[in-house]
Amino acid sequence: MATPVPERFVLLDGIRGVAAVAIVHRHAEIFFGRPEASSYLAVDLFFALSGFVLAHAYGKKLGSGQMSAFTFMKARFFRLYPLYGLALALMAAFFVCLYFLDQPTPIDDLHRKINLGELGFALLTGMLFLPAPFTLTLNGALFLVSPAWSLFNELVVNAVYARWGVRANLKKIAAILLVSACVLVIAAIQFGKLHAGFRWNEMYAGMARVFFSFFVGALIYRFYTGASKIRPIVSALCLLFVCLVLFLPITNEIRPFFDLFIVLLAWPVLLIVSCRIVPGRWVGALSNFLGTASYGVYVLHIPLLAWTTLLMPWLGADNVAVPAGLAFIAVTTCLAWALTIYFDQPLQKRLKQRLRAKASDKAL
Repeated sequence: MATPVPERFVLLDGIRGVAAVAIVHRHAEIFFGRPEASSYLAVDLFFALSGFVLAHAYGKKLGSGQMSAFTFMKARFFRLYPLYGLALALMAAFFVCLYFLDQPTPIDDLHRKINLGELGFALLTGMLFLPAPFTLTLNGALFLVSPAWSLFNELVVNAVYARWGVRANLKKIAAILLVSACVLVIAAIQFGKLHAGFRWNEMYAGMARVFFSFFVGALIYRFYTGASKIRPIVSALCLLFVCLVLFLPITNEIRPFFDLFIVLLAWPVLLIVSCRIVPGRWVGALSNFLGTASYGVYVLHIPLLAWTTLLMPWLGADNVAVPAGLAFIAVTTCLAWALTIYFDQPLQKRLKQRLRAKASDKAL
């Protein structure tokens, strides 16, 4: 049964939600131990989904000149900033608390004492959505909210897409994909995996990841016909496939080949299939919930994990760690959903209304 072109791709939302949960599982080592799966490939999936969805939402407006690149980038900042700002405040408060308790950071491998000067500088660069010019001793990353490295990379590719990529012909996009794929092969050889991009010496790999996957997503949308069918079983299998890829333990010997196969082939094929599928009632409800929560889960889970381990370190004990970890994922997901519905979306709505009012005043 064919349906009209959707305003929201529910199955894609579900896929993004499952990927966000996999990232939380990966970082919650206190509960689940060091991960052996390539769950970091969820980030490449995020990039591909973003390319497809943004091409759907803004491609025609940008291509026709109805929307400027500057207006588009403002919309992207407004989309990312409210929950990111909350995460940034929570992380800054966490490190300030550690400073007054005279405790070292538990996040960085060297466990150094808190440097307030560095914290203030990292807070400033973080507020500007820019990476610190050096690796932070606070958490071994470039942002106070460590997952923000991928958000910064996405903003970079968003700007390139809005200014040039949206009008690029197939040959130019193919050139981007070819160059990015070659760089990904180099990164896989250098690091033995594609888990790279969140430190300065890995920046080239992170940019290759975002440029390849984002433009793959945008390219797939160019050939999207709008025809979709309700297929409950296939939609459930798509979510199951994502779970298998992101939770399946992989040996170091095959990891670089596995990572390249997933990023260069499996994720694009998954997107081609899933964008044409409307899930059934139950999978649709789950996808809708996970999709709504997904960005909040991704950006908030690090500060929530930091505060949880500081206030309740006993949750990492062997006899309670796994149940506590599952409970943490569930609570984080529900909290992210509630913050999205009752804080993020209303705030973004008010910001958009103010922008429209200012635009109307200037027109008069």
